[in-house]
Amino acid sequence: MRSDLNKHAGVLLLAFGMAALFLFTGCVGSRFAEPPPFAMTDSDSSVVPVRFHAKLASQFEEQNALVFHYRWMDMAAVGIASVERESRSLAVTCMTPLGVKIFEIVCTNGVLSRSFVMPALADKAGPIASSAGADLMFAYFDLLPPSTAEWRLTKTRLIFKTRDADGVTEYRYAWPDGKLAEKIRIDKDGVTQRVDYRAYTMTDLGLVPTAMRIHNGSRGYSIDVSRCKEESK
Repeated sequence: MRSDLNKHAGVLLLAFGMAALFLFTGCVGSRFAEPPPFAMTDSDSSVVPVRFHAKLASQFEEQNALVFHYRWMDMAAVGIASVERESRSLAVTCMTPLGVKIFEIVCTNGVLSRSFVMPALADKAGPIASSAGADLMFAYFDLLPPSTAEWRLTKTRLIFKTRDADGVTEYRYAWPDGKLAEKIRIDKDGVTQRVDYRAYTMTDLGLVPTAMRIHNGSRGYSIDVSRCKEESK
């Protein structure tokens, strides 16, 4: 997987100008549009998560534009992500528009390797390598609620909720055909982890999330992720 990242390192240079444009045009604070509401299309809504999950790509590579929001600071970056959902593995390299590496994360079989984080960012937001790695795994893995999850329908969402000894996880579906719009984790101590999924693209490999905001309630930061370019395998 690391060789794939090295292979695409040159592609990062092409995206630096795009990320720099975000900074200079003041677009770092832009918000993603809300998805359209869920529309009941089945008599049994319990099939919606399974149907959505079956459409997801099992593996993909993406070049992303990212914006880190932390208190008063916004930092634009460009990243390469390689994700293999079935093996719960991912590799992400993230750099500033000037080519300064912010962090590099490798996760294999669900085990996180903290390889690097920019010291200046670590000083401000704490151990961001471990927290960002956990956030990325939360965003890309385990997107299907267990079959025992309770569900309810609101005006805009189909919501599945599951409880365990440590807290509650919600999977909220929007769009008329039922795509995952939010995944929210609230631990028993009140710490919140949240991902807002705001766009998907159907590729030859399946459905891929191409716009999302990751919120970390413990560290107080959020990360906007939007696709620059998809690399086909």
